[in-house]
Formats: sequence, structure tokens, C-alpha cells
Amino acid sequence: MEWLTYLLKVTACTALFFGFYLVVLRKLTFFKINRFYLLASLFLSFIIPALQFEVKREMPMLETELVDMPDLKPIQPAPVQLIQPIMVEYQPGVTSKIDWVVIMAYAYSGIALLLFLLCLWRLFVLLKHTGNYTKNSSGLKLITKTEGFTNCSFFNYVFINDADLSATDLSVLLKHEQVHARQYHSIDKIILMVFKSFLWFNPIVYLYDKALEQVHEYEADEITSADCGSEAYANLLLKLAISKSNMPLIHNFVKSPIKARIKMLFHAKSKNMKKLMYLLAIPVAVGLVWLFAVQVVYAQNIKDESKSSKDFYEGALKGKVLNIKKETIGLYTFDLLSDGKIYPIEATTFKEKIKVGDELIVYISVKGFNMRKMDKNGKVIAETNRPIYNATKITTFDGSLIYKQKIENHAFLYEANKARSASSKIKSIEKNVNGKIEKIVLNDGLFTINLNLKAQNIHNSYLKTGDQVLVKFIGEKLVSKNTYTTDKMIVLYSEPKKYTIKNEALYNRFYFSDGKQKVAVVKNQTTEVAKPVTPKIISFSKITGDVQHKISYMENVVIDISNCRLEAEYVELDQLNGKMIAKNSVLKAKDGESETAKIIVFNLRNGSYSAENGTGATKVPKGLEADHQMLQRMRDSLTKADNKVETSVSYSARDSVKMSRDKTIVTLYGKAKLDYKNFTISADEATYNKNTEKITAKNLILRNKLTGITTIGSYGEFDINGKVEVWQSNK
Repeated sequence: MEWLTYLLKVTACTALFFGFYLVVLRKLTFFKINRFYLLASLFLSFIIPALQFEVKREMPMLETELVDMPDLKPIQPAPVQLIQPIMVEYQPGVTSKIDWVVIMAYAYSGIALLLFLLCLWRLFVLLKHTGNYTKNSSGLKLITKTEGFTNCSFFNYVFINDADLSATDLSVLLKHEQVHARQYHSIDKIILMVFKSFLWFNPIVYLYDKALEQVHEYEADEITSADCGSEAYANLLLKLAISKSNMPLIHNFVKSPIKARIKMLFHAKSKNMKKLMYLLAIPVAVGLVWLFAVQVVYAQNIKDESKSSKDFYEGALKGKVLNIKKETIGLYTFDLLSDGKIYPIEATTFKEKIKVGDELIVYISVKGFNMRKMDKNGKVIAETNRPIYNATKITTFDGSLIYKQKIENHAFLYEANKARSASSKIKSIEKNVNGKIEKIVLNDGLFTINLNLKAQNIHNSYLKTGDQVLVKFIGEKLVSKNTYTTDKMIVLYSEPKKYTIKNEALYNRFYFSDGKQKVAVVKNQTTEVAKPVTPKIISFSKITGDVQHKISYMENVVIDISNCRLEAEYVELDQLNGKMIAKNSVLKAKDGESETAKIIVFNLRNGSYSAENGTGATKVPKGLEADHQMLQRMRDSLTKADNKVETSVSYSARDSVKMSRDKTIVTLYGKAKLDYKNFTISADEATYNKNTEKITAKNLILRNKLTGITTIGSYGEFDINGKVEVWQSNK
């Protein structure tokens, strides 16, 4: 529909420009300027809708501070009936759908082409009469005709009927046609014929044609009447008014309305000050540009007061490499000296291609970030003191390419249930004589997927060539470069989801009825069910917290828990995970017994706890012996598991799971989750290498299943034999 929208915008522009001419400019006697305005506005009507400008407007970031936010309990919503996508399959009697947009496009193009060819034919017919002519002293080529179009001109060809004209009248007529020839009015006529061919549906363009022809005659009348007198010239117009012609490419001496031309002969000339009125056309043009060519984009300006605006740089840095260093495992940087300032650049993927002293041009595309290194308990170990920048392209001063960021393209992605998923467009649909779909070919511009559907007995007339679809399948084969074929399509959705083609047998194997994936998971070991406990805070000297993750940090605190009183220098209460950790604490039972411990870890979900006194021994006051015995059995089993080398890793992802051909490298996308030994990793993206037994994760949350401690970071590397490194970006 873009072509139709463009033509409608052109029509709107012509209407506004011509309306301005009728209201403001038509009665002015500046005929040359009026001619220029009509032609220029017609061209602008085509140019303005084709322009594209983007105006960015910043929206200030509203800073709010939440103080003493109460805990809000969600209200149980009423059941909502979701509208399911229309299922279209096994429909033998469906009639074909007419695509009116395509029909309109063909109809417009056909009519425009026909009118353009008609214009060329008229030009050819006119040129056939220019063979025999006599040339006068003014350079006009005179052609005598007694019928058809006479007393008219085309460029410097003048067609006359001298039998009806006296010598004086002929002289006046030739003077008039000489003005048309010298001002090249015939070029305007040809331009209008072309515009009328492409805007045949627009009535305004025909008004343009009449107005421009009238301006031509006014201009020629003004110059001619200055020599022979307005009254004598008006009489000649009336004398020849009975002669008419239907040839649109010529200038006929009396074709334009005689009454208007005679009135203009005796009309007072406009004052030069009125030329300023043409400046009023500028706001009209600017308004049309703003209406049809400018797109306003609203962006939120997020202020970062901790950094100077100079820390953000987009473009190219030209400078010298000072050093190359290793920040942490898997992260290398180099310092680039540019314009007296040092920029740390991330260089992990191309560190072997550069050396100290190289002069480089580095293209920067993203804002720099600080890196914080954290241990598995969430404590910051180290932090870079300067922002690190990412490079998209690096060249030498002479233009030799050293590094360029690669963007990987994939024909399809693996989901967690091992099904393939691809978003593409329908290139073609093959049907048999009965209307049954046998094959659908998809192509996204790079990869082709052939779906063989002969065995599925599908009739569907709603999907058509060019539709955007989402397909899920298995059993693909690479038949040629970037081309795959499969006869095991699971489901195909139109985007947005309106029509669906589904293989019920395969769909029930990989998905539940609500569309969720069926993924094999590792079942957790059953444990004894215990009653949860709720700590009651009696007093504290200081408390801070993380509202989002519901974690409270307290100092010099007194808490009642499970018929005991806890007094500690520091307590961390994690409500989401049901954990509480107390350091340098004393736990007192109601019967007077007490225990001093360096660390006590409470499991609030089952009421168990573990107390370490610094030597590894564990003691429990009366009243919690049963809970402690259960906890001790769990800890003994965990200890045995720790002594055994365990390399089992379970994983899942919401969006997709991509595996290498040898299935040794697994990449998880969208809410990736990995479980190994005593740790659970949740991340936006994660990679597990079975050969090196290492895991890398981006934008992750690491949770220790023993202590309940949660660590949040932007990047992490994990050796499943025990080594953990988490880095946190401070953008």
C-alpha cells in the first residue's frame, strides 16, 4: 500500500499548492513568476512525500524515590477467556480470496501506461506535419494548413491558414506565436502531459494544465499587444475566436477563454510590492514537508550524574596503542591514546592482531562501562577505574581492516524441546488440482526452507505469497547452500497469529495444548515436609534493603524465631528465597540454653538451620533437634556429593537452544537456566562447553543452593569443578 499512500500524499500537495494559487496569485500580472510557481509546485508535490526526515525530541526522565513502601498483596484476578488463533486445516471447499490491492496496482499502472503511450502518439502525429515549411526572418517555421489545427504553434513551428488572415493580422499572429517559441512554452505542455498520465485520477492536475496554458497566453498577449495596441489586438482575438483545435500539445491563438484574455489586456498592472505575496508560498511548502516528510521520535534522556558527558563517544578514535592487558578470565583490553585522552578498548577477539605502538582508527558504537569483579558471595573484589569501550571496526591509518564485528545469521533456532523455529516469508505455495497444499517455500532474503506437506492433507486459501510466518519443524536436511528441506513441519503461524497450519501428531509430541514447550527436566530429590517459620524482628540499630529482590540487611539486631531468640551483629534476610543468615550471633532457647556461632544459616521454609562455630562443629539448642537431624542428613549427603567429581549439568531456555554440530557446545537464549552442583544460574544468554566443562553467562543471577546467597552480575565464568567468577557492569 506504500505506492497508494504516496500518490494520495502527492494529490494532497497539489490541492494545497493550487488552492494557494487560486486564492492569492491568480489575479497578479506577474505572468512569468506565476508560470514558475505552477511548474515548481507541481514538481514539489512529487518530491515532498518522498522525503524522510527524523526529528528527535527528548523526554526528561522523572526521578522518583520510594520511601516506606508497604507490602502489597496481589488481588486474585477473575478468569479471563483468551481468544485462540483461528485454526485452518482440512477445508476442501474454501474459495479463493481476491487481493484488491494487487488489482488496484495493476489497474493504475495499466491506465498510466496507456495514457503515456497516447501522449507519445499525439507527439508523433504532430511531428508528421512539420515536414514542409518556410522559414521567415524571425526564425519561425511557417506551415500552411487549411483544415485541422491552424493558427497555432509548437516550439518554432507555426501552423497558419493565410486564406482567412490579412497581412496585418498575420503579422500580429506571428508576433504572438514568436513569444510562445522564445519562452519555450511547448516544454511546459509536454511536462503537463506526462504528469497527467501518472496522475490521471487527480482532478487538480487538469486544473494545473488549464491554468498554465492561460498564463502562457497572458504572457504572449501582454508582449504582443504592447506593439499593436490592446484594442486592435482584442478585435483580432474576437475575429479568430470561431476557430478551434483539439490538439493538446500546441498553443492555439484563440483556444484559451477569450473573455478572460481580453479582460486581462485592459487589467491594471500589479505593483511590484505585491511580489512579496509569493513569499507566502514558503509556509505552505514548509507545512507540507512537516506534515508528510518529518517523523517525530520521542526519546527519554536518562541522566547519569556519576559520569561526565565526555565518557560517551560515538564515531571514530584515531590514536596509538599504549598497552595490551588482561582484565580477567576471557577479557582483554588495550589503551588507545587519542587527542591526549586514553580510551580503554575491549580486545578479546582480536588481541593477537595488534601490538603496542600500532596506529589505529577505532570505531566506537556503544557507551563505555565499568567492570566490577565479585566473588561467589557477592563481595566486590576489584573494579576498573575507567569505562571500557566496545569496538565495531578497527583499521590502520591507510585503511587496512584489522577487525570488524560480525553479525551471525542463522536459518533457524533450536528451542528447548529440540524443535527448530524460524521466522520467514512465504516465497511460493504449490497446490495440486484439488487445491491441496503440497509444498510451501519460505525465504527470508538469505535462507530458504522447503516445507513438503503432501502427507498432511491441508487446504488453506488464506495464506498467500509474501506473508510473514513463524514455522516450527524437525528433520531438516541441507540440500544446498543456505537451503533446507523437511517433511516434518510441526506448526506454521501467520504473523500476527491469525491463521494456523498444524500437524497434530508432531505438535502434541513437542508442545502442550496451551503452546508451552515440553522439555525434559531433572526431578528434584524429595525431602521431608516441614512447617515454615516467620522471624519476628524485635529491634535493630540500622536497616537497609533491596526492595526489588526483598532482601533486608540489619545490624545489631534481635529476632525471635521458632521459640528462640537470635542476637547478631549482622543479619541478611532474603524473603524471596526463604533464607536468613546471621553473623557473629547468639541463639538462645527458652529453657536458658544458648549457643554462640560465627555464622547461622536459617531455612525459613522448613524451619531448619545450621550453626558453624568456626571449627566446623555444629550445635543445636533444645527445641530444634528434629529439624537439625534432618538438616544434618541433608548436609551429609551434600558433603558426599561434593567429594565426588560431579559434572552433570541440566539446562533449559524460554526462547531457543542452539547446539554445535558435535553437540559439545550448547547456547541458551531467553531466560536461560542451568543447574550444576550447588549452584543455579539464571541468565539472558548462556553457553555451556562440555569439552572444557565451563559455563559463561550474560546478565545473570547466581544462587548458591546451600547458603541461599544470590549474586547479580553482567558477565560470569564458571568451572563446574568449583571455580566461580562474576563481573558486574556499572553503566
